[in-house]
Amino acid sequence: MIKKYLFNIQYEWPIIFLFIYIGLQAYYHFNLWVLLPVIVLGFRLFSLNNKKTIITTIILIITIFSHAQIQTARFQAIENFPIENQEIQAFLYTDPFDVQLDNSSIRGEGKLQIIHNKEVMHFNVNFIKWLEEDETVNHRVTEEASIWHLNGKLQIPNQARNFDVFDYKTYLATQEIAWALEIDGIKSIGENDSFFGRLLGLRYDLLNKFIQLNYHEWIAVHNKLLLNIDSEIYSDYQENFTALGIAHFFAISGFHIYFIKRLLNYILLRLGMRIEYANKVIFIFLCIYTWLIRWPVGVIRVLLMSSLSSIKSRYQLPLTRLDILSVIGILLLLVNPLNVLSLGYTLSFIMTFVVILYNQTSPLKHSGIQSIEMTFACLLVSWPIIMQSSFEWNIIQVLIVVMFTIFFNKVIMPTVFLTTLWILLSLLGLHEITSKLNQMMTFFDEVMTQSELFDSFNMIVGKQSLMILYVLILVGLFFIGFIHIRPYLSYSVFLIMYLLIIIGLPYTNQSMKLTMIDVGQGDATLLQMSHNQGNWLIDTGGRRLWEQVEGSSIDHSYGDKNLIPALKALGVNKLDGVIITHPDIDHIGNLVSLSQEIFIEELWVSEYTLNSDIWAEISKEINTNTIIELNLGQRYKLAKVPITIYSANHSDIKYSDSESNESSLIVQIELEGLTILALGDVTKKIEAKIVATYPEIRGDILKIAHHGSDTSTSEELLSHTRPYLALISAGVDNQYGHPHKEVTDKLRQFNTPYLSTDSVGAVQITYHPAYGYDIKTAIEPGSE
Repeated sequence: MIKKYLFNIQYEWPIIFLFIYIGLQAYYHFNLWVLLPVIVLGFRLFSLNNKKTIITTIILIITIFSHAQIQTARFQAIENFPIENQEIQAFLYTDPFDVQLDNSSIRGEGKLQIIHNKEVMHFNVNFIKWLEEDETVNHRVTEEASIWHLNGKLQIPNQARNFDVFDYKTYLATQEIAWALEIDGIKSIGENDSFFGRLLGLRYDLLNKFIQLNYHEWIAVHNKLLLNIDSEIYSDYQENFTALGIAHFFAISGFHIYFIKRLLNYILLRLGMRIEYANKVIFIFLCIYTWLIRWPVGVIRVLLMSSLSSIKSRYQLPLTRLDILSVIGILLLLVNPLNVLSLGYTLSFIMTFVVILYNQTSPLKHSGIQSIEMTFACLLVSWPIIMQSSFEWNIIQVLIVVMFTIFFNKVIMPTVFLTTLWILLSLLGLHEITSKLNQMMTFFDEVMTQSELFDSFNMIVGKQSLMILYVLILVGLFFIGFIHIRPYLSYSVFLIMYLLIIIGLPYTNQSMKLTMIDVGQGDATLLQMSHNQGNWLIDTGGRRLWEQVEGSSIDHSYGDKNLIPALKALGVNKLDGVIITHPDIDHIGNLVSLSQEIFIEELWVSEYTLNSDIWAEISKEINTNTIIELNLGQRYKLAKVPITIYSANHSDIKYSDSESNESSLIVQIELEGLTILALGDVTKKIEAKIVATYPEIRGDILKIAHHGSDTSTSEELLSHTRPYLALISAGVDNQYGHPHKEVTDKLRQFNTPYLSTDSVGAVQITYHPAYGYDIKTAIEPGSE
């Protein structure tokens, strides 16, 4: 009966799986474009009048979506507890692999137990304990499963404050974590001696030999690749591996399992073990290994595929390999619908789908050609998905991945297993060998990441629309379908479509955008011209260090955390111009890191900035084609760009490196009839001077000076401009109390609504010829 049922539904499982997968995506992140493939796949399923297929699909939809709703309701109930910022006493249960300890903090993830309304509740949290000077924490928490008795406060996790960048709050939600716990004090830490606690401790003990050697660069990479053990050293490499397109080689995946299976099979058969016994031994070993490395989805997929394939062969079930893959994908969604939001889950199944599809259509060819074609096919299907989070694309990745695949198979994996044996057997010479391998890793990293050829082909593409995502995935599927029939056509379609979409499509964009980027307590405003005619940035933001590092008080890593990811997400591949209003760190501090990451054609700065101490410190490290010096007290109207720059006269400005606000350049931007006036940090005195000197100055939208400080925003300015809207760039809970109540009250008196980054994150004003003006914020007002 089962055979008859499976026979009737054979070949339909991939369609059912895709229908459920995309339907869940629409459930979690509703978008009209997501509904398009759902409608197409639904029509395909229900138009065949195959009753068994329809009944199976309906049962699975009801089951999975009911689970998703229950899961969501439970999460929302936890999220809506009225406990934010309340002092609580609780117990925290931790896994040593989820706890990180450094000089300033101890942090990680764990399960919290609290009593709320006389009810004992358990839920997952992300936690942090900031360490006081000379404060120590028992290192056992990173070596054994522990129970902490503590007091602290629960807070809502930080959400993305700029458009389309990585959202930590959303990421935690996929792990069913609704709260971040800030630990104030730890009363006691004890060992978790429950059954599950002992299991966690056993896992740590089994891997302890490897963990102790994590300070070696090669061992750190080995541990991540084979044992799924993270480390700071590997994190440093991971960013470069991602840029090169080879990060997936170092994540535990099906490839590793197949390699281990082949190796174990070879060894056991050489030892004389019968095939059926060898298969059972290998399966048991892989189950233990999967537990040891904490159940990565790619490994679970391989184990289940192996098991279902054996059952299929034994009972001669009518299931293709694509059917088996799809059934496993559905099973994992039945267990946890949130898997659909995991990039690891998506890539694991889509890569396997590509490999199976390619092999099914592949004629007998030279294995080397097949390997290159299959690698390229995998890249074509995975590129659009990865670009949605990396915002970059580099065609050189094809060459790197193809070469690295050969190197990985022939050199890295055998070396990994030899290293494993060396460590387990405690053989002599480990440190000497590891030292040589460390040098190899460093050399490879430097050669590959510092290559000018690689950088010259790297393109920042921004967050692509779902329509573009679908088209690019279809290009990959077209390549797989036709590469064996019409290879030249397949490569031609790929090349033409990527050139049109990645390079040509931005020139068809009729929208003009102005984005006030959230850079914390600082300023950075981006103008993006229509038809890709230019990107201009006014100020860069920046942060001062409390203690100087190498004689500098500028935090040069700060731009990597907010400004640069925000620009990449917005698709800024090049900056035609950067205007620095004045030499305060919160306006110029990110300039060095920005110029080293994104090409700057022209840098516009005032003579005041060029004579400042901060310019003397950073000028040699700035990468730009041209530096244009602006004289104070003059008006500059830029050619081909709707920007006009104003400034006060020399005689009106108080000269001091600690008081440079009065020297601020004032930038007026024309957004197709709507005028935005960005005022830097000018004082009320300078505002009055500017209005008097340049009576033609306008400001339909005012970017309020000095982050909403009461030293700026005079009634005279508001009376002259009569703005429809005010924008304020201020950091969350900043120490200055910006924006000041005096300013916001004054805006209300003038009936001027305002949007401030401290409450709504980034703000974007868009003009499109067909749709007019639109204003949106990164955070929905009132959601924080």
